[in-house]
Amino acid sequence: MKRISLIALIALFAGALQAFSQERILVAAAANLSAVKDDLGAAFAKKYPGYSVEFTFGASGTLVTQIMSGAPFQVFMSADTGFAQSLVDAKRTAGPARVYALGSLIFLTTKELDLSKGLAVLLDPKVEHWANCNPETAPYGRAAKEALTAKGIYDAALPKLVLAQNVTQALQFTLTAADCGFVNKSALYAKEVRSYDVQGRYWLEVDPTLYAPIAQAFVVIDSAVDSKAAAAFSAFLLSAEAQAVFAAYGYGKPL
Repeated sequence: MKRISLIALIALFAGALQAFSQERILVAAAANLSAVKDDLGAAFAKKYPGYSVEFTFGASGTLVTQIMSGAPFQVFMSADTGFAQSLVDAKRTAGPARVYALGSLIFLTTKELDLSKGLAVLLDPKVEHWANCNPETAPYGRAAKEALTAKGIYDAALPKLVLAQNVTQALQFTLTAADCGFVNKSALYAKEVRSYDVQGRYWLEVDPTLYAPIAQAFVVIDSAVDSKAAAAFSAFLLSAEAQAVFAAYGYGKPL
């Protein structure tokens, strides 16, 4: 019994020592990636055992503001190409913006709504409130606005809008304070959404021709230009291992 306890103690100590010795990478990531973080982090640690990754999530535009103000992030994973490119244009990166995944927008509800109406269901009297993230700072919010505008629905539906700061908050509003909302497709893999993962009943995929492609790009921040850890994570995001994780959560492969 003592021997087993000693072995367990040694294993625990070895694990703690390894975690302590790992170099940590600070990554600013778009809120839509929160469901992916555990599997992505595990795949990275397996491929590069000397490093670990710490994610901070938020709206892409907000994260850009924080980086420009000196936040100590080493890699920025945006929900689009534009916000990543804005850092390149400001000469705050160690290289170009590179696309790591293609996002998809869905319409989600927890109510018994007639989704055969498509996005026009927002005009149904049964819908008192719908959620969307800020189009100015969150690419998925911008995509939803573009889709509704293309359908000629946005202005009529606007009085019912509950505005969220990022897509994670939009999901929270959709599940609680609102009747429906627009979120990233990967949100379907969140534990609290699984009971609503019935396409055509609780969610529908927004026609991708109604909004600009959500090409999610990343950049290495200029302060991390000499960081081997940041270089490893950068290479990992384009690897087969990372792409398999993104695909498992409904993201498309970069063109």
